[in-house]
Amino acid sequence: MRGAFVDNDHDNDHDDDDGITRDTLLRGRVKLLQPRHGFRSSLDPILLAGFVEPPFGRFLDLGCATGALAFLLLAKDPAAAGVGVEIQPRLADLAVRGCAANGFGSRFEVLKTDVRSPGLLPARGFDLIASNPPFRPLGTGVLPPRSEKAVANHEVTLALSEWLDIALGALALGGRLAAIFPFDREKELRAGLQARGLFVCRSRAVVPEAGQPPKRILVEARAEAPREQIEPPLVVHHNRSYTAEVRRMLGEDSPNP
Repeated sequence: MRGAFVDNDHDNDHDDDDGITRDTLLRGRVKLLQPRHGFRSSLDPILLAGFVEPPFGRFLDLGCATGALAFLLLAKDPAAAGVGVEIQPRLADLAVRGCAANGFGSRFEVLKTDVRSPGLLPARGFDLIASNPPFRPLGTGVLPPRSEKAVANHEVTLALSEWLDIALGALALGGRLAAIFPFDREKELRAGLQARGLFVCRSRAVVPEAGQPPKRILVEARAEAPREQIEPPLVVHHNRSYTAEVRRMLGEDSPNP
């Protein structure tokens, strides 16, 4: 579910001279500029944006890439504002351009730097931290030949423990953290959250098709969480098309053609 960008408008064949495509989400209501070659967004931010519920207040997207998740949150909650941090210059520049193309103006700020930079983020400054962080540990799988994909998908520059430490420091008292992560690392994620005083209050497994094992887990965590709400699995595909629920997340009202 991570890798190839999913464009519900089928409008991602427009290519600039500099190798940039202009894609859309939510039937054109959200614009996204992406490299034609290199890192391209996937379904993960769409599923996460569909899982987390507004209001979002002031939110932080750690590793915002070209802005897919942040833009969806801004479109979903017109009162929200956010900050995205992206270490890869080309992706950060595209997030800035995408913000302007969507008319979000001062509602979204992109910080083109390493999230580990001292003093970068205000302590307890965000009501929501939402992210689909690099999730593949080094030493597992094959690193993509293009460094953008390697940094975006593998823990090349940011390990899970570092990501959690940064998130905890930036999360406001009473705030929440939402993430999408590989299902086979769920226990590791939960242990990391609990070690930092955060507890999962909502969770939802993501399965490719009904009857198949989960591939992702959607979680929302708080410092003082009530009993965890385990939601029915989110099924992505049925008969080689997106399910009705995923189509709604994409902003579609009818099945894929």
